[in-house]
Amino acid sequence: MNSIDQQVIQTSQVRKNFSASVSYYHEHAVIQKKVAEGLIASIKPWKDIIPPGPVLEVGCGTGFVSEHIVNEFPNREIVISDLSADMVDFTSNKIGKRDGVVFEVLDVNDFNIQEYKYALIVSNFAAQWFDDPATGLDRLTKSLKPGGLLITAFPGNHSFAEWYECCLELGLPFTANTLPDVEEVVVKLSLNPVQIDYYENDLYQEFESSLGFFQHLKKIGAHTSKTGKSLNTKQLRLLTSFWDKKKNGDVKVKWHVVYLAVKKEMR
Repeated sequence: MNSIDQQVIQTSQVRKNFSASVSYYHEHAVIQKKVAEGLIASIKPWKDIIPPGPVLEVGCGTGFVSEHIVNEFPNREIVISDLSADMVDFTSNKIGKRDGVVFEVLDVNDFNIQEYKYALIVSNFAAQWFDDPATGLDRLTKSLKPGGLLITAFPGNHSFAEWYECCLELGLPFTANTLPDVEEVVVKLSLNPVQIDYYENDLYQEFESSLGFFQHLKKIGAHTSKTGKSLNTKQLRLLTSFWDKKKNGDVKVKWHVVYLAVKKEMR
């Protein structure tokens, strides 16, 4: 199987897992919701300088950001999209019919670049699922109008340090997906005529056990392996037992969150 075939299978699995988790995700994806609130707040200072034109949301999920976008930009064409049709349907039903608002199933890996199309592109906790996060964000940036803005947030490569440290101590494979490296993303995007601002923030989520953390990832649909790596039952039992004993109480998991603003220069 070549790499392209593998990527297609992975994308299909990501879509399937998120589609199966819509209701649970909406109620329990607390980190994603908290990050969405930060993303919404970061848009407001830019609101009055964003050029005329349509708005695109990539990876709407269950609409943590979508409703705010619709309310903040009532007179613009708005495209709200996700890889999962079930997520799109959920958000569409939540928001209802609004003039100028359309809902689409969109895979950034096959995104048709339309130069100078969008005034604002927003994406919350989606870039880590692109085949290549830096390339996917670069494709979105190329579709911005001059003066347009890409606002995004995603978990960075310093997430899940506790999981990694336990695997290292036990000599077990660390099977988490490789998450975006902000420096790599910034270097890639800097090849465009853009200005880039970003900041990083660590958020922590507590679970009664490490197994509870892994079950949470599965229940919200965020468990698709992009690496093909997995632990067998014995290895997983060893990892969770060791992690729980090491913490001797609630397990606290770190999410390293990157907030990125990319403004396309005027021509």
